[in-house]
Amino acid sequence: MELISIIVIVRVSALVLCLAIAAKSDYDNLMVPDSHWLKWSIIFVFLLLTEMILLQTSISNFYMIAAILAICSIPFFGTPSIKNILGWKKFEFYLASLYLIGFAGILGGIIENQDTDFISLILGEESPETIFWWTLIISFLIIMLYLYAWKLKIIQGGADVKALILLTFIFPSWQFLPEPLFSPDEILFRLPPSLVMFVWAGLVFLLAPPILLFYNYKKGNITSTSDIKMAWHSVKIPIDQIGSKPVWILTEVKEEDDKIREINRILPKSNYSMFDEIEEKKAILSSKGIESAWVASKHPFIVYLFLSIFPLLLIGDLFGIIATYF
Repeated sequence: MELISIIVIVRVSALVLCLAIAAKSDYDNLMVPDSHWLKWSIIFVFLLLTEMILLQTSISNFYMIAAILAICSIPFFGTPSIKNILGWKKFEFYLASLYLIGFAGILGGIIENQDTDFISLILGEESPETIFWWTLIISFLIIMLYLYAWKLKIIQGGADVKALILLTFIFPSWQFLPEPLFSPDEILFRLPPSLVMFVWAGLVFLLAPPILLFYNYKKGNITSTSDIKMAWHSVKIPIDQIGSKPVWILTEVKEEDDKIREINRILPKSNYSMFDEIEEKKAILSSKGIESAWVASKHPFIVYLFLSIFPLLLIGDLFGIIATYF
């Protein structure tokens, strides 16, 4: 087996392990520490640079890796402020050096690849160095897109955007992945791998409502039409079985004319903390004679990103297949 093939297998195996650990952390604690992504990024940087050395790519492409690492560092460390340059410590100077090397990679690549024939580029007929440089430029732009979506709160979690950025760095193109097992031989185009994983994660996320409906039906939690509006996104459990794991308790009580009325909210109140008010809500419901409540858990997106690895490796780019054959 060629060394590059071994690196691809190691990369995919490391990705599965990295996202599995992150998914468990996010599911259990609703957070993934920055140290997790930083430690794993060392492994992925080493694998990528090793493969680039074996491919004997141009120096500007190595500099482009610095540009991608620089933009990847933003959600972790921010950007060095030129106004405070006199107060910079060693780390800020190291980070600024990474930006300068990355800028050299972008500028040098523009000079080297200014005569690129884009039709030949799309058809894969340009030189490997040129194709790889444009691949890294696209990865750079995708990471910028993720960061902008995070800034606009389209991507909510910091761990989510860090995972997507790392995926873009790990797999800048399909060249760094094994060929999907059940993908057709000829595809008109393929979206970049991290975008494909984002799409697959979204599709897997859509499976959650029918699964929850089936679960609540089997548990006998659906006894009226009003229960259906709760059963697709939450579960009904006894009050004494609601543990310390952060959840939103959607069942409330309201007193009207000396009568207690049970109210089930589809969404929690905007100021309701799933971390701080669980015991208080449980005590109130129990004191009013409520035995069971509808509760909703946060659905960590990293769990769905982890699950998206498998359709990525088995099927590949669903949109590319649809565009090619339908």
